[in-house]
Amino acid sequence: MKRKVAKLISPKTFVIEQEEISPLKKDEVLVKIEACGLCHTEMSTYLGESVTIIEGLENYRFQKEIPYPVELGHEPSGIVVDVGSEVKDFKIGDRVGGPIDGSFASHVVTIPKKLVKIPDSVENPKYCLAEPLGCISNMVRTARPEYGDFVAVIGCGAMGLLTLSALKQMPLQGLIAIDLQDSRLEWAKKFGAQFTLNPKRDDCEQFIQDLTHNRGVDVAIEITGKLKGLEIASLIIRNASFYGYQGRGRIIASSFYAGDQILSNTLGYQLMFKSPIIASVHPWHSLNFMEDVAKGVWGYQKHLLPLDQLVTHQFCLEDLGKGFEAASGQNTEYIKGVIIME
Repeated sequence: MKRKVAKLISPKTFVIEQEEISPLKKDEVLVKIEACGLCHTEMSTYLGESVTIIEGLENYRFQKEIPYPVELGHEPSGIVVDVGSEVKDFKIGDRVGGPIDGSFASHVVTIPKKLVKIPDSVENPKYCLAEPLGCISNMVRTARPEYGDFVAVIGCGAMGLLTLSALKQMPLQGLIAIDLQDSRLEWAKKFGAQFTLNPKRDDCEQFIQDLTHNRGVDVAIEITGKLKGLEIASLIIRNASFYGYQGRGRIIASSFYAGDQILSNTLGYQLMFKSPIIASVHPWHSLNFMEDVAKGVWGYQKHLLPLDQLVTHQFCLEDLGKGFEAASGQNTEYIKGVIIME
């Protein structure tokens, strides 16, 4: 049996190859991919700037030299089409998802540890991209806002909007969305934001001070991919000295700060002065990421995390490069892109 797979052979250049699928080992699962989401964490690899090297199941390292060819994609949904002799928890026909690297392909071979089931009752199952949904679970669980808190979400792309959708279920005094694009702020209102701010037009720091009676937000969730977003978080987070050590605000930083971004004096000063708790909430931060992934699928099933509503762009595997170009930030109508396997 053969599979079709996209391989990055140089910056911004993919080739589509046909290759034989090796016989499954006793503990492996073969998944036919239906869809795979585009993720900004892979943009630096697409551009030829850097890559995350995977060594074994849980060992990752960052390097600037890219060992081409590279197989990208880690947000798949699909159907089990074969299982190894010792696989007990999955069977042929199960819908599944999970953090499976190299998923811009027609089929992938993986292990049960990297899979969760997608229930048959789920609507639009191909858009139930379990990996990013797990990231939302991880972020919201880490943020743990309390009754009456003020929370700001900085960056209203797909991940920011899903975070807003989850947080709107909580008894907050204020849920604030911050983004440079007014079109995304309109999305934010639909997904639960009570207040919206555009830093190009609004004085975010002063607005937050007025809203919170000079307190600042209790939690700032930064999802812009830019240190400037982290700087805004540092400006609006509450001041530790006002409450004492136990009253420090929490900055939830989920961005991948790629490229040669420079830490500003403002950011450095604010982090020193306010001493917030900063959590880098990538999957490795989670105590049990696959549990977070399962909770993310549950959130999608219950319409708490409506990822299917955010898919603005779809591409076939042969147009994967066009997908990355659309996700690069130049297209103001782009929210979430998905590669659909034929």
